[in-house]
Amino acid sequence: MDVSKKQFDNAYNSFPPNWWIRIAFKYFSKSTEKKDMKPGNVIVAILLTLFGVGMLGTILGWSRAIVGTVTIGYMIVLSALVLSLFAAVFMNNARLRKVMKVLGVTKEEYNRLVDKYYGSI
Repeated sequence: MDVSKKQFDNAYNSFPPNWWIRIAFKYFSKSTEKKDMKPGNVIVAILLTLFGVGMLGTILGWSRAIVGTVTIGYMIVLSALVLSLFAAVFMNNARLRKVMKVLGVTKEEYNRLVDKYYGSI
């Protein structure tokens, strides 16, 4: 594993993340900064509202049309969020596999190189 920082940077920068990977990791990762949390908070608020209305409607015996509409809306928003974030993760993993292939390293070696040159990210 004789990879210099310059070689690592060149390989990494040869495969930059696309716009969707950048958006997904910027707004929906564990390391999201406080200033970037608004989109995630809006989606969480929508999901909680839909869930609460659906639960309240079920408890209070509202019509099936209302509860069903809210439940379908909840399902659509949640599915869209989960599928789009999975897509970003898969795209990022494919990008990192290309970088590892260029460097000729395994995933563990790649992670050690990241720690070595940039600390734990």
